[in-house]
Amino acid sequence: MRACDLFIDNCTLLCMDASWTIHERGFVAIEGGNILAVGSSDSPEAVWHRGNAKGSFDARGLLALPGFVNAHTHLPMSAFRGAGEDLPDRLRKYLFPLEKRLVNRALVRDASLFTLAEMALSGTTTFADMYYFEDEVARASKKAGLRALLGETVVDFPAPDAEEAYGGIEYARRFIADWKGDKLITPSFAPHAPYTVDAEHLALIAAEAERLDVPVLLHVAEADFEHERFSASHGSVLKYLDTTGILGPRLLAAHMLYVDDQDIELAARRGLAVAHVPASNAKSGRLICPAWRMAKAGIRLGLATDGPISGNGMDMQGVLTIYPKLQKTRERSRDIVSAREALRAATLGGAEALGLGDRTGSLEVGKAADLILADTRDFNLQPVYDWYATVVYGMRPHNVRHVLVDGAWLVRDRRMTGFDQDAVMDRMLGIGEECRASIAEISAAAAAPQGVKA
Repeated sequence: MRACDLFIDNCTLLCMDASWTIHERGFVAIEGGNILAVGSSDSPEAVWHRGNAKGSFDARGLLALPGFVNAHTHLPMSAFRGAGEDLPDRLRKYLFPLEKRLVNRALVRDASLFTLAEMALSGTTTFADMYYFEDEVARASKKAGLRALLGETVVDFPAPDAEEAYGGIEYARRFIADWKGDKLITPSFAPHAPYTVDAEHLALIAAEAERLDVPVLLHVAEADFEHERFSASHGSVLKYLDTTGILGPRLLAAHMLYVDDQDIELAARRGLAVAHVPASNAKSGRLICPAWRMAKAGIRLGLATDGPISGNGMDMQGVLTIYPKLQKTRERSRDIVSAREALRAATLGGAEALGLGDRTGSLEVGKAADLILADTRDFNLQPVYDWYATVVYGMRPHNVRHVLVDGAWLVRDRRMTGFDQDAVMDRMLGIGEECRASIAEISAAAAAPQGVKA
């Protein structure tokens, strides 16, 4: 046996592997950022590592499990969280004008760091993001130490980081060239939606993603007007997208609300993955995605918060607990989406959806040491009869004490290690003051009756 760099001992261990392994008193041995060994703290292997490890950490009273995977976000939108919440047609009448006026490189950098702290402190170790100036999101993610799949947004109108319509395609090419092969960052294309990127450019992006061997992130079948438009022309949004060539294993489709059994079968046949966003969708009064049916059909399914202006909270605990509840409500059945299946969707399932299932999402030998340690001695977690149910229905962000990615401490005793979280908080307070007047003006314009100047 080889001496490990870090020996985490005496924790309750949820491995989230195919055998659903749990060690009530277990260890994780980490070497070179990877998991060298896992098992019982009473085993001979544990005894050997305990005596030979270069460093050790006694995790008595802590629960170790894979870090959460947030499969769909827009990190910089934390700058606008809580603004314009009750406006109708919020995306087109409010958010697009807001971004046009206020989004710039500095805001993306500072707001990303702020949101990364919120996610890491609540146990997210891997996430997918799509926004503008995505290279700034990448730099912030590296500084924080998280693992990420990042997509540069493409739209059919001038964007904050592109003066011309579809300028995001060239921006994405440069972004991919700069970041492809990075240990933590996977760059990608992120066409916004079928109603903001036409068929010709969707086909071009699909071909470019194939040529460059990168994923594609896309909002799919999210809005009622989108559903009505493409159902009239092609039968459904999915059937329309199938004509562009973008449906395939490279695609991570967010939302997927307006789909029927034929669409689910098509998605399974094409091999795409789905980011299920239950809390954000519920807040918008939208349909409940048939996520359970998708998982049952063999579609790779991950869970996601959406952006901070859509789902508001960026902790995965809120999404994890609402996922099985809404599926049970939709299907009128208590017998679906068990607690352990729900937790899998928030960990290994999400990793598989991002194409990273061979690297992260479970605590197994050879995988990256991406894990969280949660304090079990808290009023919302005791007593424990079923660890999966305790995590899914009981755990809250404040229970997370420590976080590691690639074997490095991301969070120690609820403090970020990669940057000064207090300074990041202060900067966000400043951003709020800088944006306040513009947000009020745009809100008034969006709320005014059509044809009336606010």
